[in-house]
Amino acid sequence: MEKTVKILVIAFAVVGLGLLGYYWINQWHNRELALAREQERQIHQQRIAQMEAELQKLIEEVGPHSPALSGDTDMADVFGSQKPMTAIQATDCKKVTSQAVAFFQYLDSKAYLLSPGANARAEVVFEDLFKQLTAHPPTNVGEMDNLYTLIRNVTHFYRVLGKDRIDLVKEILQNESAVVEPAMAVMFTWMTTCNAGDGGPLDSTRLKSMYQYACFFLNTLGGRGYLLRRDSKTRMMINYYSLLLVDMANDAKLNVFGIDVRPHIDYVFYDINNQKGLMYRQRYLTNLAALKNKYQ
Repeated sequence: MEKTVKILVIAFAVVGLGLLGYYWINQWHNRELALAREQERQIHQQRIAQMEAELQKLIEEVGPHSPALSGDTDMADVFGSQKPMTAIQATDCKKVTSQAVAFFQYLDSKAYLLSPGANARAEVVFEDLFKQLTAHPPTNVGEMDNLYTLIRNVTHFYRVLGKDRIDLVKEILQNESAVVEPAMAVMFTWMTTCNAGDGGPLDSTRLKSMYQYACFFLNTLGGRGYLLRRDSKTRMMINYYSLLLVDMANDAKLNVFGIDVRPHIDYVFYDINNQKGLMYRQRYLTNLAALKNKYQ
């Protein structure tokens, strides 16, 4: 009996020491986690403060002048007499519409649209591409639910537009790389602020369609994978204009996917900071600074 009592006492003592040891270890672990989280928070705050300082410095240092177009391309040849301005100015939709029309005519003068399956005016092809993409939006929710949905998202543009149209877009981006940046600026402003030349505020249906693709590029594996296959400058511009679209959707209370632009602002800032020869660097940085202040 006495032996049994001793065994029980020893067993209880061992269990007690084990529980006490577990408690101490758990307390130590929680303290270490809290310390690590606090250190990580401080590091992130320092990074954010550093980025804001660098952003402000760049905005102050960048002048209104930007590099001219490379090669023999003349802005007047592409956008007509109403050439896009590199300095930040109030939007004149009459001028922007004139630039968009001149750009379509510039593409018409090339041999791109004479290829099989694309024998039409550039403006007609552009409208058809937009209609096709609007009618078949990508998957922005539940992309990772199953392999079939993921594959459909990764191959979205190929499925919706087809090989001929994809090859056409690639050829234009490659051969007209010198004017892609101003062309994207003109087309974005024409489609949004100027409502595709129709006047009045931006049509909500058009904004919803463009918002779908902005979220696709910013927030899905399929969209991010597509951008990784593009050159860094094209990727940067698509991310930048996607940010502006989500901001417009927020203002119109149409951000149905709840995309948080704040982490993307920092990402695009660093992307722009690493790009050389941007025509609109000052414009990009100024708009990013405004978004940073708006969503802080």
